[in-house]
Amino acid sequence: MNCKSFSHTLGIRFGHHRDVGSTRTTATILILLMLTGCSGQPVLEPLTPPTHEAIRTQVWECERNFTFVTRREGNAMWLFLPDHAVQLPLAEDGPDAIYLGAGIRFQYRNGQARLELPDSHYEHCRNNPQRAAREHARLNGVDFRATGYAPDWILEITLDGDMKLVTGSNDTTYHFTTPEPLVIESEHKTLYSARNKAHQIVVELAGTPCRNISTGEIREVTVHISIDEQRLKGCGGALR
Repeated sequence: MNCKSFSHTLGIRFGHHRDVGSTRTTATILILLMLTGCSGQPVLEPLTPPTHEAIRTQVWECERNFTFVTRREGNAMWLFLPDHAVQLPLAEDGPDAIYLGAGIRFQYRNGQARLELPDSHYEHCRNNPQRAAREHARLNGVDFRATGYAPDWILEITLDGDMKLVTGSNDTTYHFTTPEPLVIESEHKTLYSARNKAHQIVVELAGTPCRNISTGEIREVTVHISIDEQRLKGCGGALR
C-alpha cells in the first residue's frame, strides 16, 4: 500500500484549522503526510516483529532542532538520519551502551543520548516517547495510528493487513482483518466496519483536527470507535 492510496481512503478534502500558530487546510496536511511517508526515512525489510523483546525504537530530539531515529535490534543499532540510514554494531555494552561504525559514534543512557557524526556532534538528545511509539509502528508497516483515554486505548491500522485495538488497564487486544473502507466524501469521513468470531468494530476517521488532552499535541484526524457496546474517542494520523 503506497502513501497516495492511503490518503485517498481517508476521504478528506477540505476544512481549515489552526495548528501551532499557522492556518493550514486538512488537504495540505495529508499531502505532507504522503510526501514524508514516501520520501522520508526508509522502511527496511524485513524488520523483526514488534513482539521481540530486543527491539526498541526511539526518536531523539537534540539541540539545533536536529532529530533522528534509532531502532535497536539485538546487538545492532539502526540510525535513521535525515539523509540516510546506517546500522552500527555494539562496541561497548553496559549502562552507557556505545555503537560505532562508518565514522559515527552513538551513545545513550536513561533517556539521553549523544551522537557524533563525521562533521558534527550532538550532546543533549532526549527521547520523545509519543513520537517514538508512532515511529515504531511505522517501521513495523502500520499505516495509521490513533490513541485515546478513559479508558486508554491504541488503534493501529495496516491497510493490507489487520486492525489492532488495545484497550483498558489489562491491555485487552482485538484483531480484525482490515476491510475495504467506506468513504463519505461529503462529510470528509472514512468508515471501517469489521467482525471477527467474537467481536464487532466500527472505526470512524474524520478529517477534523483533534487535540490530545494529555500532551496538547494536535493530530490531523478525529477518531471514533465502537467495539461491541463500548464507545471510544481519540486522535490519530497517517504515519510519516
